[in-house]
Amino acid sequence: MTTPTEGLDIRFHAGGVDASELPSSYKSADSVVEQIKSYDLAEIEDYIDPYGCIMAGDVPPFWKSRKKGRK
Repeated sequence: MTTPTEGLDIRFHAGGVDASELPSSYKSADSVVEQIKSYDLAEIEDYIDPYGCIMAGDVPPFWKSRKKGRK
């Protein structure tokens, strides 16, 4: 049996674990789609499969600290 986090690279760049951003804190996409369909909440046009995700935190984004070279 596999776990929901198997194969994921999870790093906490802001120093500590933020439980609200763990994969287990989110609903499964399949469950959300099923609820949308069963309650006729919306018409689903397409699906996306994310390649990765970087969450905001106490660490400034990389583009704020890079040198300005392009104009």
